[in-house]
Amino acid sequence: MRRHALAAALLLATAASPAQGLFKCTDAGGRVTYQETPCTGARAEKRMDTPRPETRDEVEARRQLEREATRGDELAGRFADDARGREAARQREREALAREERNRRLREAKERPVEEVPWNTPWGFPAKPGQALPPAKPKS
Repeated sequence: MRRHALAAALLLATAASPAQGLFKCTDAGGRVTYQETPCTGARAEKRMDTPRPETRDEVEARRQLEREATRGDELAGRFADDARGREAARQREREALAREERNRRLREAKERPVEEVPWNTPWGFPAKPGQALPPAKPKS
């Protein structure tokens, strides 16, 4: 419990402190240090401003941008869904056309007259396999 109280106190202390500048100081040995107070006895001193807290207008502008980005993502998703739907419809149409073409070719093949081609077998029978009958046995 004590740790939580300490963490809360530190958090409030850092949140309540106004924006301060940092100073970049270089000592005689060339070491660079950063501190919140002006440098003393240092070779160089440079004030570095920390980012200032955002105003309400800036916060509202950021929220508006986030809403617009979310809306843009939604629109992009809808466009992608529409494109996928159109592509699926085109694919179904191509499949239907291919099916119609296949059925048309089958109908044409059935309508053509079948030519009787003489069956000349390499084994010497004048009939198709399975149609040749053995010679009839004489009845006794």
